[in-house]
Amino acid sequence: MVRTTVLVLALTVVGCGDDAAAPGTQATTTTQAATTSTEAATTSTEAATTSTEAATTSTEAETTTTETATTEAMTGPEAFIAAAAELVGEYEGEWDNTTFGSPGTLSLNIVEANTDAGYVLIQVDADGNAFGGADPDPTLIEISIDGDGLHVGFSEFIGPSTFEIDEAGNFTLTATPPSLDMELQITGTLTAEGFAGTYTIPGLAEGTFAATPAG
Repeated sequence: MVRTTVLVLALTVVGCGDDAAAPGTQATTTTQAATTSTEAATTSTEAATTSTEAATTSTEAETTTTETATTEAMTGPEAFIAAAAELVGEYEGEWDNTTFGSPGTLSLNIVEANTDAGYVLIQVDADGNAFGGADPDPTLIEISIDGDGLHVGFSEFIGPSTFEIDEAGNFTLTATPPSLDMELQITGTLTAEGFAGTYTIPGLAEGTFAATPAG
């Protein structure tokens, strides 16, 4: 009887041990599966992040390329036409013949700047005894792209002339006004704040000029 009881107890203990072990093993397997699933989701998220970063890098590269192309397109005579288009309007100031002490008023109107056709129309009115003569009438000057440079149309005020300007707005105009029959050289700087500079008639006179946006 005692042996039977011991045997029954032994079998009971063994049976309970097997039942306890099985659920524990299954729980462990489930946890591993969940962990594997989480790692897969994390890997997928990292892949998506990498893809997004690659797309961002591509966009930045495209932006850099566009900016470079724009900078290159703005060099040469086209840069002056484009800059003048931003400065269309009236400017008022004065000129001063520092050799003879004869001043006068000065107005300049950038009438039109056509970037498609490549020209700028500027009206100039210098009151007083400009170039040592009578007060000249307002004159319209056309500056256009000619090949790799800029061409200045003839006017009675400044006569045949040439015009150069760099990307910083520093310009030089060399002309032979009919009233002088001598060379006139004007140098200055043109910016959004206006323009200013000096003029020289070699061996005769020199002076200054400046103007700011009207109004």
